[in-house]
Amino acid sequence: MRHKVFVKGKNMFILQEIINYMFDIVITPMAVLQDLTDAIPAQPPFSSIFILIVAFLVSLTSTLVSRKMIDVDKLKRLTRETKKYQKLRMEMIKTADSKLKLKYERNADRMRKVQSELTMMNMKPLMIMFLPMILFFVVLSGFFRFTVTDGVYIDGNIPAVIPFALPEYFPFPRFFDLGKMADVPDWGHVFIPNYIWWYFGGSLAFGSIFRKVAGLQPD
Repeated sequence: MRHKVFVKGKNMFILQEIINYMFDIVITPMAVLQDLTDAIPAQPPFSSIFILIVAFLVSLTSTLVSRKMIDVDKLKRLTRETKKYQKLRMEMIKTADSKLKLKYERNADRMRKVQSELTMMNMKPLMIMFLPMILFFVVLSGFFRFTVTDGVYIDGNIPAVIPFALPEYFPFPRFFDLGKMADVPDWGHVFIPNYIWWYFGGSLAFGSIFRKVAGLQPD
């Protein structure tokens, strides 16, 4: 009986150590990033430039990790194969040719396997980059918050200003907030985008360029 209690206690100790380790992995970087927020510019144009620099660095790092992990030649080969299959599908639909339909159906299993491989190739780098990206996103999202009342900027940290009117919400659903039109000192009546849209806009633009240059976005 004593032996069983010892084993249980040892297992609990190991479990506690694992939990502490995982806690440190998540909390320590968060604490460091929170300490760095004092150095983050809170007003445009420097806040806008800072966010774009972060998007640039995250996109570049993500591309380098992907380039290291992905077999580019295989990616290009599978992508070409997928496009040929999609072209075959469009011709089959357009012509209603029975021979094309038979050829399409014969290759269906192969295409499912190819698409699964492509998905896994792109998922592996994403799994590695997911935590750092989330940490940046959470910290900066908490930092870049602002208050607008009756079309007037009251206080808070502004991620960027756009000198023309834009919709404040997606048409549907309305709660999907894009930003606010407001009178801002030194800037006039401008659109203040939510941080998420400014960051992801830059991230998508940089990411597309980097992936193209690295051969991760085959024609």
